[in-house]
Amino acid sequence: MTDYGELLKIHRRRLHMIPELDRELPETKRYLLSVLEELDCSLTFMCGSGICAYFDKGKEETYAFRADMDGLPIQEVNSCDYRSTHDGKMHACGHDGHMAMVLTLGQYVNTVSDTACNVLLIFQPAEETLGGAEEICKSGILERYNVTRIFGIHMWPFAEAGAIVSRPGALMPKSAEINIDIYGRAAHGTAPYEGLDALYIGSDYVKKVYARHARLTGAVPRFADGVGDIPAAPQRRPEDKTIIHIGKMTSGYARNIVSDYTHLLGTVRAFSEENFRMLIDILKNTLAEEAAEYGCDTDFSNSDGYPPVINDETLYREVTPILESLPGGYRELADPLMISEDFSFYGLYAPAVFFLLGTGTGISLHSVNFDFDESVLLSGFELYRRLLAHEPQPARG
Repeated sequence: MTDYGELLKIHRRRLHMIPELDRELPETKRYLLSVLEELDCSLTFMCGSGICAYFDKGKEETYAFRADMDGLPIQEVNSCDYRSTHDGKMHACGHDGHMAMVLTLGQYVNTVSDTACNVLLIFQPAEETLGGAEEICKSGILERYNVTRIFGIHMWPFAEAGAIVSRPGALMPKSAEINIDIYGRAAHGTAPYEGLDALYIGSDYVKKVYARHARLTGAVPRFADGVGDIPAAPQRRPEDKTIIHIGKMTSGYARNIVSDYTHLLGTVRAFSEENFRMLIDILKNTLAEEAAEYGCDTDFSNSDGYPPVINDETLYREVTPILESLPGGYRELADPLMISEDFSFYGLYAPAVFFLLGTGTGISLHSVNFDFDESVLLSGFELYRRLLAHEPQPARG
């Protein structure tokens, strides 16, 4: 009898030792292929190191299960015997666990003949950067194999070990990067009026943007209750949540010189395109006002970013009995999360549901000491196993 718990542990630890970045994942791809090439499946390669493995079970519909492959440019500090062997690179976001669950699912699918569906396993590069999910979706492979539903799991440190959590509808927001440049004029610090202080203008800009954002319904507060001078706006629905965050300011080059240039980097997040555009308008309009007031030049740009992760509500309700029967437990989230994920692209092509798998550690994603007990992976594997055995329900009405 196959010990799937041991397989999950072996796969996760071997993958954890060889983290690679973006689309250049030769060792990761080689390891996955060492398993997949022994299975009765058709392999398709795309997106750099991406692999899609198709198991034809003679059914009309195909269910897809996605795992992201890439690591992060982080130096691991853990002292475990399976720590990263690639200096400055680490699986600090659980992608090694995601791959282990989907790879082990493939080994399971290979042993069974009676499933509710054909199976497509998607091993996707470039989740931590940009473009991986979108490129795979645009390749046409989902249509080629008649994928009618797509599932994915992400490790989550803030849920009980082995518990699955999710929610119908909005789960994660649309996210995009913002870049702001303010051009002033240098002068000696003893005569600042002879220059144009880009550092001051940048600071003024940030405070005005935050104050205006705070007036929007559902704006995530900048400070805890009772701290700071920016009041928190009310929230009608969890999906009203929005964020504007400036995380980095670079300005000036000497302590006694007026700064002639300020560069700001940040992010915006929202659950609807309407709210997203509202945030971008706040940023652009406030910058235009600063330029007019101080007579400075400015530039603004933003990335397209990821769409929001919206769990298909019909599919979610259909699989809820499976969730409620899981031995590791299930909890439905009251509020969506504010992290982002490019799994969102798959939901634009087929009904999709994304789940979180608790590690119970409280160690944040992207931490230098991120780790978890592989026993929790059995809960994710069991969820996948039950989902592929679940017959689709006919539409009502």
